[in-house]
Amino acid sequence: ILASAAAAACAALTVTLADASEQQPAAGAVRWSAEEKSVLGSLSLKQLPPAPVDPSNAVEQQPGAIELGRRLFNDTRLSRNGAVSCATCHDPAKQFQDGLPVSQGVGTGSRRAMPIVGAGHGPWLFWDGRKDSLWSQALGPLEDAVEHGTNRTRVARLVTRNYRADYEAIFGALPQLDGLPGDASPKGNATEQAAWTAIDVRRREE
Repeated sequence: ILASAAAAACAALTVTLADASEQQPAAGAVRWSAEEKSVLGSLSLKQLPPAPVDPSNAVEQQPGAIELGRRLFNDTRLSRNGAVSCATCHDPAKQFQDGLPVSQGVGTGSRRAMPIVGAGHGPWLFWDGRKDSLWSQALGPLEDAVEHGTNRTRVARLVTRNYRADYEAIFGALPQLDGLPGDASPKGNATEQAAWTAIDVRRREE
């Protein structure tokens, strides 16, 4: 994953170099040859073929699913403080990163956000490659204490309130949330973990 991330970052940088207009280099500067520019240009993400089909995502080509994903990606309500969306750290205007040495969610992280342009071509996600699909990767930040800092029952209620029709048109009926605590998670604070443990196992898996 480090090699893939480095290649993506390098490609993003070198596109500019490869496409730069011919100018006289400053004194002492290195001048790229036409052959070198051609090699650098070949590293551009624009040269990649279409992303391979994800066998774990049956709806990835559906317009409704794409639009729902776009809306969720930009929804700051999917954070404990209502100020952080996925796009906060993965800004489309900044190659889907934030440009900071250490990213800032509801708290301060320990690493910089990965640029996720071209992520559909990567077999492994996160800096350490601990996830192997985009949908499973997206689950972690929502419950991470310094990223979104929320929890799964809170997210489920938000989706039910604000996205029910769009969600159900793609995935079918949402589960019933009656009787579930407002805040519960196996990864949350002690109170949220206790609330999660108190939920019947069958309901946890709905």
